[in-house]
Amino acid sequence: MSSTFKYRAFLTYAHKDEEKARWLRKKLEDFRVPKHLIGQNSPFGTVPGRLYPIFRDRDELAGAAQLGPLIEQALKDSSHLIILCSPHAVQSRWVNEEIRMFKAMGKENRVLCLILSGEPMSEDAKGESKNECIPLAARRLVNAEGEITDQKHEPAAADLRETADGEKNSLLKLVAGLIGVGLDDLKQRDLLARQKRLARIAFVSAILAISAISLAVYAMFQQQQAKIARANAEIEKQLAMVELAKTQTITAFVQNLFISLDPQNTAGMDTQLLKTMLDQGSRRANELAEKPEIEAKIRLCLGQTYRSIRSYEKAEIELERVLTLYHRPDQLNLTIRLHAMNEIAMVHEALGNYVEAEPMLEELLQRRTQSLGANHNDVIDAQIDLAIVYRRIGKLEQAENRCTQSLSLLNDQNRTQDDPMLLRCMTELSRIYLASDKIQQAESLARNTYERSRLRFGANNPKSLRRGQVLVECLGKLGRLDDAQDLSTQIVSKLQLALGQSHPDTLGAMDSLANIAAARNDFNLALEQYLQILKLKEEELGSMHPETLNTLNATAEIYRKLDMLEEAKKAQYTVYQRLQEKYGHEHPETLRSMNELADLHLELGEEDSAFSISERALAIERAIMGEKDPMTLNTLFRIGKLHYLAQRTDEAMVILGETLSKQEKLLGFDNAEVTLTRDLLNQILGERATAIKVTEDVYPTTEDPEVQSPLPDFLRPKDQNIAPPLPPILEKNSTLVEDTIEDKPKTVEKEGGFFKSLKRTLQIGPDTRDETAE
Repeated sequence: MSSTFKYRAFLTYAHKDEEKARWLRKKLEDFRVPKHLIGQNSPFGTVPGRLYPIFRDRDELAGAAQLGPLIEQALKDSSHLIILCSPHAVQSRWVNEEIRMFKAMGKENRVLCLILSGEPMSEDAKGESKNECIPLAARRLVNAEGEITDQKHEPAAADLRETADGEKNSLLKLVAGLIGVGLDDLKQRDLLARQKRLARIAFVSAILAISAISLAVYAMFQQQQAKIARANAEIEKQLAMVELAKTQTITAFVQNLFISLDPQNTAGMDTQLLKTMLDQGSRRANELAEKPEIEAKIRLCLGQTYRSIRSYEKAEIELERVLTLYHRPDQLNLTIRLHAMNEIAMVHEALGNYVEAEPMLEELLQRRTQSLGANHNDVIDAQIDLAIVYRRIGKLEQAENRCTQSLSLLNDQNRTQDDPMLLRCMTELSRIYLASDKIQQAESLARNTYERSRLRFGANNPKSLRRGQVLVECLGKLGRLDDAQDLSTQIVSKLQLALGQSHPDTLGAMDSLANIAAARNDFNLALEQYLQILKLKEEELGSMHPETLNTLNATAEIYRKLDMLEEAKKAQYTVYQRLQEKYGHEHPETLRSMNELADLHLELGEEDSAFSISERALAIERAIMGEKDPMTLNTLFRIGKLHYLAQRTDEAMVILGETLSKQEKLLGFDNAEVTLTRDLLNQILGERATAIKVTEDVYPTTEDPEVQSPLPDFLRPKDQNIAPPLPPILEKNSTLVEDTIEDKPKTVEKEGGFFKSLKRTLQIGPDTRDETAE
C-alpha cells in the first residue's frame, strides 16, 4: 500500500447488507497475494503481500446530521472504495454521500463495485428505479466541487451471484482492482499456487503416514514402560494427596463463602450480614501468610465485595494487601496486581478522591497496555475509567480523547450494538459531551445508548436506569422539562426499588428531579427536595464527598433565588470550609466557592467582607490560574464593582477597563460577562460626564481650567492616545516634580495597594473624596 494511505480499502454498504460486508472484509484481509506478484510496481504502488487493513463503515451515523469526522478521515486515508451494490445501497443516503466524497477527493479511478442483488444500470437504461442496485453517485461523474453531475458513468463491477461471476471470481476481480494487476495474471498465479499447495499436502501426508507407523511401533514399547511408571506414580499421588488435603482445608471455606459474596450478586443482600461474613473471611485470610498466591486471590475478592457494599475503608485495606504481596519488580505487571490497582482507583473514585485516582489509573493503563496490547478488553476498560476521572476533575478535552479512542477501538473489533463495554463507553462519552455543553451530541448518544441498554438488559435493570438518567440531564439542559420530569420520575421510582433510596445512583437521580423543579422556578419544591437529598447523602456518602458538596451548593443557590440570603451564605460558607479542608485553598473548586461566597456578601450589602474575600481569591487566582483566566477576570470585575459602590470611581475605571480589555480578547465581544463589564464601565463614564457638565453649568468660569485627571489610554478616543502636554506651571517645575517622585521612599508605593499603584501608572488623578477630606 502507498505510504500515503492508512487503509487498503473503505467498504461502504447499506445496514441491511452488513453480513455480506463482514464476509467480504474477512475474505480480503485473509487473502494472500501470490509471491510472484509481491513487490511488483502497479498503478497503485507496490503490490503488497496482504490486503490489510480494510475499513468497514457499519452505519453508526444513522441518527447524525452529517458524516462524522472519523468517517471523513477514513475516506481520505483509504486507497480504494468498495461499494456493496444492492437496492438497499441505492436507498441509503450515507452510501451515496460516501461515494460522492471519495470521488471528490480525486480518486474516481479507485472505485470498485460488488453486486449483491438487483439490476445494474436499470434506472438509466429502462427507467426502473425499483431494482437499481448501483447508487447514483457511482453512476455519475463528480466534478471538482464535489457535486454529482448529470454525465453518466457506468462503473465496472464484479457480480457475487452464482448466476454471474460467483464468489471466487468476484473476489479475484476485486483483488485485481485493489493491487492493480490483470485478472488473468492473478488467476494463473492463483492456479499455480494451488497446485504447489496440493503437492506440498501430498508430500506431508506421505511423511505423516510413515511417521504414524513408526509411532505405533514405538507406542507398543512405551505401553510396557507406562505400566511401570503408573505404579510409581500411584505412590507419588498418595503423597501429593496428603499435601493437597492441607491446602483444601485452608481454602474450602473460601469457596463456599464467596459463592454468595460475588460482587455481582450483592445488590439485594443484607449489608450487615455481608460485612460480618467478610470480616470473618479477612481474619481467616491472615492464616495464609505462607500461601501468598491463595491469600492474594482471597484478598482481591474481599476487596471487590467490600467495595460493592460501599465499605470503602475495608476494601482499600484488603486491596493494598494484594499490592504488598506482589511488590517485586517482576510482579508489577501481573494480572491480579493490576486488577487490585484498578479496584483501589475505583474506591478513590467512589469516595470522590479523584486526584488520588488519576495517577493510579494512568499507571494502570500504561502497565496493561505494555503487557496486554492496546486492543485488550482490560486496557479499554482502564481507558474508560481514566476518562471518567478526567471528567470528574474537569479535564474534559482529555476525557473526550480517551473515550473516543476507546470507542474507535471497540468499533474496529466488530462489537455488537448491545455489547456491554461498548454501551459503557458510549454512556461515558455522552456524559463528557454533556459536561462540555455539547448538548445535542450528548442527547443523541444518550438516547441511543439508553434504548440499546433497555433491549439488552431490560427497562428495570440498574444499568439501563443509569443510562436513562444521562438522557434526563440532557433533556433538562435542552429545556424539554416535561419529557425530563416524566422520565426522571420513572427512573427514581425504579432505582428506589432496585437499589434502595440511599444508594448513590438513586440520590443522583433525585438530584435531577430537584434540578427540574428549580428550572420550572418552583424553588420551594426544589428546596424541599434538595434538603432531603442532602441529609441522605451526608449519611450515606459523608459530608466531604463531592456529590454531597454539589447538593449543598445547589441548596445555597435555591436559598439565594428565594431571597433567603443569610441561609444561602451559611450554606455556601459550609461548602467553602469543606472544600478548603478537602482540597486546600488553591484548588479551583475552593476558589469558585470563595467567589460565590463573595457574591452573597455583596448581595447582602456586606461590601467590606465581599472586598476582603475577593482580594484573597484574586491573589491566589493570579498565582495559580493566571491573569487571563475567566475566573480571575470575574473576580476583578467584582472588585471593580465594589470600588464603584464605595464611590472610588477612579479605581473602578482602571480595574474595569483592564478587565474589559482582557475579556474581549479571551471571551469575545458579545459574551454575557463582557457585556456586563462594558455596561458598568459605560455607566460610570456616563455618571462622571454628567457630574462634570452640571458643575460647568452651575459654576461657569473664564479662568484657566483646573488640571483634570486624564482618562487612561484605553478609554480615550484613538486620536487622543498621546501624552497630554504639561500645564505651564508644571512645565516650569518639571525637574522639581521628577526629583520629588524619585526621592519618595518605596514604602509609599505599597500604601495604596496594587490598584492605587496601577491608577498612578495610568495617570489617573486623585480621588475627589480624598481632596474633600483634606
